[in-house]
Amino acid sequence: MKPRLTVSCIDINSPYCPCLLADTNHCVFCSHLKGQPVCDCNWSGVCILYERRWQPKNGVWRGEQAPQRIEAESTVTRKELIAEQTYLLEFAVGDELAAELGKTGAFVFLRLPGDPHYFHFPVGVMKVAGNDIQVVVEAIGPKSSRLIDSGAGAVLVRGPYYNGVLGQPWIDNITCGTILLIAGGMGQPPALPIAARLLANGNKVVALLAPGKIGRVFIADDLRAMGATVHAVDSLRRTGNDLLAAWLTCADTRPDLVVSAGPDDQHYGVITAMQAAGVDIPMAATNNATLCCGEGICGSCERETNDDRRIRLCKVQTDFSQLVP
Repeated sequence: MKPRLTVSCIDINSPYCPCLLADTNHCVFCSHLKGQPVCDCNWSGVCILYERRWQPKNGVWRGEQAPQRIEAESTVTRKELIAEQTYLLEFAVGDELAAELGKTGAFVFLRLPGDPHYFHFPVGVMKVAGNDIQVVVEAIGPKSSRLIDSGAGAVLVRGPYYNGVLGQPWIDNITCGTILLIAGGMGQPPALPIAARLLANGNKVVALLAPGKIGRVFIADDLRAMGATVHAVDSLRRTGNDLLAAWLTCADTRPDLVVSAGPDDQHYGVITAMQAAGVDIPMAATNNATLCCGEGICGSCERETNDDRRIRLCKVQTDFSQLVP
C-alpha cells in the first residue's frame, strides 16, 4: 500500500511564510490563522502562528512588511521555435532567484515590462544553468502570444513559486527506486528537472514520452544524457497505454513511483491504468490548475477533494488522485 501524502503548504519553512493568507486569517495550514479556536495542524517543524505574531524575520516585525516574491526585468537571450507555436526562451536572473528556481516544481510568472500586472502568466522552469533560466512557452493565448510576438526582448520575471508538481515529497524523498516518468506534450519541460532530481538520488528512471498536442518529443536526448531510459511513442492513448499496462502488471518492471507530466486527462488515464493493473503505488503529477496570482489570494486554482474540502493548488501539496475530476 502506498504511503499517505500529508496535505501541506508548499511555502512552509520558506522566506514567504507566513504569507498574505496568514495576515487575513485564511492560512491553508494553521487552524488558528484560519480563525478557528483550537490548534489542529499537521506539525511540520514550524509554528506558523508563532512566526506570524512574534517572530521577526529579516529584522522586520510581522505586520510591518509582508514577504514579497522577487520581480526583476531580464532580457531574452535565446528564442527557439521547437514546435508550432511553441518556443524555448532563455533569460538570466539574479543569484537568489536562480538558486530557488533549481527546486523541483519551480515556476515563474512572466509578462512584458510595460504591460499591466494582469498580463502575468505562469511558466514552469525546464533548466537552470548558473543564472540562465530556460522555459518553454506555448503561444496560444493573448498573454503568451504578446510576449512571444514582442520584438523588444525584455521580460519581467516574478518568482520563485514552488507548487508545479503535486506529490513532490514522493519525488524528493525516494532513493534507489525505479521510477516511471510519463511525459506528453507540454508536460515535457517540467519532466526534465523531475528526472534530474530522481536520478541525483540514485533512482532508475524509465521515461515514456509522447508528442501530445504540440506534435514533437524534444527532451529525449536530454533525458538520455542524464542516464534515463527513454521510450518514445507516437501517442500515449494509441501506443503508450499498452506499454504502461505491461510495465505495471509485470513484477520485474513494476515501478516504485509513477510521475505523470502532462494534462489532467493524462493523469486520470494513468490512474485508470494503475487501478486496472491492481497496483497501489504513489503517483506524482504536474499541477495544471488555473493560476492567476500564485499567492492563494484570487482562488482561481481552488479544487474540491474527495473528502469535501476545497484547497488552493498554487499553495497546497496533495495527492492528485484525491482531487474530484
